[in-house]
Amino acid sequence: MATLTKISPSRMGPPRFGNRPHNIDTSVKKYQLTPEQLERLRAGENLDDILKEAKEVEQQKPKVIAYAKYEEVVAERDDLKKQLEELKLKQPFEVKYINVDYKTKYDELSKDYEKLVQEAEQKDKEVEHWKELFETAMADKERLHKENLILENEVQRLKEANDELTAKNERYFADLMRLEQEVKGLRLYALQKLHIDVYGA
Repeated sequence: MATLTKISPSRMGPPRFGNRPHNIDTSVKKYQLTPEQLERLRAGENLDDILKEAKEVEQQKPKVIAYAKYEEVVAERDDLKKQLEELKLKQPFEVKYINVDYKTKYDELSKDYEKLVQEAEQKDKEVEHWKELFETAMADKERLHKENLILENEVQRLKEANDELTAKNERYFADLMRLEQEVKGLRLYALQKLHIDVYGA
């Protein structure tokens, strides 16, 4: 069974690069040595030592912050305060997950996973059952359709035969009526002839 990995909500979504300005100085720094420093460099003293000593002297001087730098520091402070507030809002949610017993949570997730697997297998069986019923119904439908076509052809043939027999019956009835009239005429003729033969004209 695959292991489920918990991903923090803060790690999800597209990558975030933040909105805080990155104060990276990309300018090229130029150092101008004083005549005394230049003489020391020519005398063979290390440049790093000379610059380090000059930096220490510079740091001992009182610093003056420009107003633009002051505004930048204030903006950075406000941004840090905002991030702190956001972290405080997120803290209860994160603490809730930190204090969870991971083994208990894993067991619960495993049970849920097994339950979902069983439900999926049950659904697969139901789908297979309904698929078999559907295929049986389609086969019965096809068979009944063929039988229906055969019966329709049989009905059509019987209708044609019935029409033919009806036409024959009408012809025979017409012939019968004609023959009855002829027989009736012959009987009258035979009766009249018999009367003449017996009693004379």
